[in-house]
Amino acid sequence: MPSLAQIPLIRFIIPFILGIVSAIYIPLENQLTNYTLGVFLISYLLLLSIKKINSSYKLKWLFGVLIYLILFNLGHTITLQKSNSSKPFQLNNKQNQVMIGEVISPPLIKEKTVKTTIAIKGLKTNENWVSTNGNVIVFVQKDSLSESLKLGDYISFNPQFENVPDPKNPNEFDYKRYLSFHLIHQQSYLKSSNWKIIDNTNNNSLFLYADKFRTKLIKILEENGLKGNELGVASALILGYKNNIDAQLKNAYSSAGAMHILAVSGLHVGIIFMIFNYLLQFLEKLKYGIIIKAIIILLLMWSYAFITGLSPSVLRASTMFSFIVLAKAIKRNSNFYNTLAASAFVLLIYNPFYIMDVGFQLSYIAVIGIVIIQPWLSKFYLPKNKIIQYFWDLTTVSVAAQIATFPLGLYYFHQFPNYFFISNLVVIPFAVIILYLGLSLFIISFIPYANEFTAYILNKSIWILNASVNTINELPYSVSANVRFTFEHTILIYLVITFIVVLFISRKLKFLLISQTIIILFLIDVGFNSIEQSKQKKIMIYNIPNYSAINFIDGKDNILLSDIKLYNNKSKLLYHVKNNWIEEGVKNEKVVDLDKLKKAHLLSNIYRISNQNLFTKLNYFQFYNTKIAIIDNNLTHKKAKAPINIDLLIWTKNNSTSISEVMKSYTFKQLIIDSSNSNYTNEKLINEAKNLEIDYWSVLTQGSYSINLVL
Repeated sequence: MPSLAQIPLIRFIIPFILGIVSAIYIPLENQLTNYTLGVFLISYLLLLSIKKINSSYKLKWLFGVLIYLILFNLGHTITLQKSNSSKPFQLNNKQNQVMIGEVISPPLIKEKTVKTTIAIKGLKTNENWVSTNGNVIVFVQKDSLSESLKLGDYISFNPQFENVPDPKNPNEFDYKRYLSFHLIHQQSYLKSSNWKIIDNTNNNSLFLYADKFRTKLIKILEENGLKGNELGVASALILGYKNNIDAQLKNAYSSAGAMHILAVSGLHVGIIFMIFNYLLQFLEKLKYGIIIKAIIILLLMWSYAFITGLSPSVLRASTMFSFIVLAKAIKRNSNFYNTLAASAFVLLIYNPFYIMDVGFQLSYIAVIGIVIIQPWLSKFYLPKNKIIQYFWDLTTVSVAAQIATFPLGLYYFHQFPNYFFISNLVVIPFAVIILYLGLSLFIISFIPYANEFTAYILNKSIWILNASVNTINELPYSVSANVRFTFEHTILIYLVITFIVVLFISRKLKFLLISQTIIILFLIDVGFNSIEQSKQKKIMIYNIPNYSAINFIDGKDNILLSDIKLYNNKSKLLYHVKNNWIEEGVKNEKVVDLDKLKKAHLLSNIYRISNQNLFTKLNYFQFYNTKIAIIDNNLTHKKAKAPINIDLLIWTKNNSTSISEVMKSYTFKQLIIDSSNSNYTNEKLINEAKNLEIDYWSVLTQGSYSINLVL
């Protein structure tokens, strides 16, 4: 392990990254950051020019502090400039505005729309064209024309942008935040009559050519007999095209801890690098052989990046390995950590928002983990047999990468593949075989018999890989899912890993004690939170467009009443509520069909839903002491002798009765207008509630409703 003096780029990149992160979460005024950057630079140069200060050993720390401040400000300034280059479009309400944009992401055909990303090229108002830029998400009404959209097409359309909405449910995936890291802030829905494809014969985009070339290569796979899951895995593993993979198979790869081989990234580029680095060793004997070898490897790596569509993950990995190749070529005895930091510097200067990309974080942390941890693991066993040595090396690399990345995996995905070491022993060798069989097939696709034989071996290899992954996925306890793991937990566990690594390096007992102390703090937090969760009593009404979803949480018991049909909408339901259930620490959900519940007990008395504190009859519910009534479009309201006292009145399904009429039957503390109502009904009810001075909550516009019961 090198000393800090040997890895200056690592020391320099830390304040640079901190500057980027500060600009994302606590952005300052652009002028202020430019001013402070200038002040620090001038101060550094002035101190450097004063010989007494420059030659004083006691004042060396001052130069270090100034360099860190300059780098921090530089990271902050670059991030602000990148962010300001993609501000939302401010359009007026003129009817004759037209925009021209280029399709820059492969169109995704959905149930009623076609979704894609458009890069705006120009805006026309009256007869004047204005050059502009920025990206927007576009949902185009589904028809034969929109289904024919492809990467690189230019379209003209009437701009009607709206800001990407905030998440409407607690702990829901923040799509707005995700898009903002990709410099996208707005979206638009285009009806069939509001857009058209325009001719563009001069589009020379490298990304367009890369996508077209990749499409041709996928066609070669199809023509050589690959189909179904085999074609899907081949397209993903070799070319980075994941749209052909069956959702169930993708879930199996994820649960088995093998998802990384389906996303072309550092693993795949690393395989290309290692194989050709080995095969071209003979060139090193020539006079300029090292330079020739480096040029060939660089060409091969970037050619592979090209045929995979120049995806961001491949571009990052190719950049990382390019620095390694160049460092070897110029015979720089550069520390690997410096090389890694240099590649990260270049990528973050190009786009500082890469730091928020999960793939970027996992790639660099995995490499760091392998470099630091794997050598220590490999020393525990030194096999003499080469085959055993090969599998032992695979195991230690896999374990090292998993140790380095599992805290981030738990934080982002809330699951851990328990048999990752088994799956990697299978999938990594097969990934190498499949990658090279696929590339070989592309080269010999025009040679009869040879192409058929290669395609046959490729097809069978993928079949065995898929079968192995499914077998691992079906093992008992193959995955620990729905794990609550906070940002604070992530920091604590990384501190534990860091101090244990330092313990092995320094062999000082104090680092073991520090690690144990942090683990105790972690366990205390987990235990305290578990106790608090066991006491919780909550009613939540989620925002799931066009549906009702009422959640009763009693300790760790989780009951959801909803009219959403799980057999074809489960993923939609989980998108809105799963992260909240993980955060609340509840057990597996009990989903009860709300429509059937109200119809199934017409003659019964109070019905109990596997929870002694929740009772229901028809459209009435009681959770502890809180009484709830649901108003829907199937319920006929008859004037009661005396209004029924309830706490919450939930209005659903666009019931056309007026609130004043319902008030003859109920007295309630709060009106909840849920997300099953239309925008028209929602607005009408809000206006009536305001006129009647009724306390209300609109789930459709204000987001989910939540109440903590205090008994």
